[in-house]
Amino acid sequence: MNLLVFFRSKKYNNSNHLISLPLHLPLKTGFQIRAYPLIQDKTAISSIVSNCWSYHIRLRIYALLSNILEPTGQTGPKISGDGWTKLIATSSTVVALLCDAQSFPTPIKRWYKFIDGTARKQPVTLNDRVKQVAGTLIIKEAKVEDSGKYLCVVNNSVGGESVETVLTVTAPLKANIEPQVQTIDFGRPAVFTCNFEGNPIKTISWLKDGHPIDHHDAVLRIEAVRKEDKGMYQCFIRNDQESAESIAELKLGGRFEPPQIKFAFNEETVQPGNSIYLKCIASGIPTPEMTWELYGRKLSNSDRYQIGQYVTVNGDVVSNLNITSINTNDGGLYRCVASSKVGSADHSARINVYGLPFVRSMEKQAIVAGGTLIVHCPFAGHPVESVVWERDGRVLPINRKQKVFKNGTLIIENVERSSDQATYVCVAKNAQGYSARGSLEVQIMVAPQISHFAFEEDVINSGDLVSIMCTIHKGDLPVNITWFLNNRTAASVQGIMVSMFGSKISALRIDSVQEIHAGTYTCLAQNPAGTAFLSTNLYVNGEKTWPLTI
Repeated sequence: MNLLVFFRSKKYNNSNHLISLPLHLPLKTGFQIRAYPLIQDKTAISSIVSNCWSYHIRLRIYALLSNILEPTGQTGPKISGDGWTKLIATSSTVVALLCDAQSFPTPIKRWYKFIDGTARKQPVTLNDRVKQVAGTLIIKEAKVEDSGKYLCVVNNSVGGESVETVLTVTAPLKANIEPQVQTIDFGRPAVFTCNFEGNPIKTISWLKDGHPIDHHDAVLRIEAVRKEDKGMYQCFIRNDQESAESIAELKLGGRFEPPQIKFAFNEETVQPGNSIYLKCIASGIPTPEMTWELYGRKLSNSDRYQIGQYVTVNGDVVSNLNITSINTNDGGLYRCVASSKVGSADHSARINVYGLPFVRSMEKQAIVAGGTLIVHCPFAGHPVESVVWERDGRVLPINRKQKVFKNGTLIIENVERSSDQATYVCVAKNAQGYSARGSLEVQIMVAPQISHFAFEEDVINSGDLVSIMCTIHKGDLPVNITWFLNNRTAASVQGIMVSMFGSKISALRIDSVQEIHAGTYTCLAQNPAGTAFLSTNLYVNGEKTWPLTI
């Protein structure tokens, strides 16, 4: 015996249709259906079936009737699939969160949403936009704030089950810095706020005048504005698909003028035992501070050295250096320096004191490989006929990188440890053949260099073990090696282990890769000579992410 099921199709101009179904299926109590025995006349059967446009309608009717057919025994809820689903939907679309569970008696289905960042959950609030239809949670005009982890709990008299759905509602990224222009006085704080919209947001980064800033928060605060803080600031918001940016400008407020030397002392030659008086006058807004140096060493008040300064009515700074009972060893290159938050200015000149040649002791100089060494021979005495530099008994220059000037200045360009790290000797000699010597030890420091590294496979499956090594093949000790994952210290991420092998190799290992481990891994190496970093990406093939299109 068969059933004739009548239904109306909107797809085909609201025309009526019927279909033949077996009658042996039991119906749930309370349901009624228009059903008639199928006429066992071949002509009649042919006429009836001709109204059915395709066989898939028969399957569709079976599926619908499954909701009103009664199983033969009681069963607890059974969730299809693995009980976990991940959905991605575009904002303003309709999202359907399914809770597919089979059981008898008919179960009760309730939806909850977890509070962000916690294990606590609360019932989903149903309204005109969020509805529950036969266990399916329908969200109309989805918003970014609808994103999160949802839980459907299914219960009947036999048992219970649950299914989790992680929903991500995406929206185009937008960024806007406030204020877009601000004028701040020196020493005052400045704040830029990067307001952003969109989802998901993976990273926030800042640039100043096109150069990266080590700051990854939405609020950028400068506690005390300096001259170098003036410029253009950019905020970048990024995810795996797109990015957005905004730009703002920081201007310096008030009236400012960099320091300027308006009057300075000249080169002078004096007899031992006399006194000498040196003066520098500088201007600038704000009022600059004045300091004095002899061959780069800062001078301070002592028995024979007296420093004084005052500010004139027009704002100029007058600074004096008085040296009493001067002796031969006091001779040399003197320098006055005017400095403020806006900048600095200086003036240098020699003070010669009659006497035999003399060379002051020189402190060890350290310079990074590739840089330029500039050193002045700190000689005194007058007259001095020649000042030369030697290395291993040979008078410089001995190659094109070295330059020696008559005033005792030595310049070595593009220094290298293998060829330039050594002890250099300055020799000052007078016409009578008397000479003085001073030694300078030059140390060439080598910044760290990192060997190329990458994960063995482009995409790693969840649960796999991965490891990677950061090797410093060149650079001075001690060297500090740190791993970062997406600008966060990698060692602080659950499941990541970092260990050192010797002093120049750091290994990172993940025994069971999860989705939280996906991203950019950076090895940062630092020593007194400099910093180096190298990055690589890890892609994790985890639970499937299904784009939702409705």
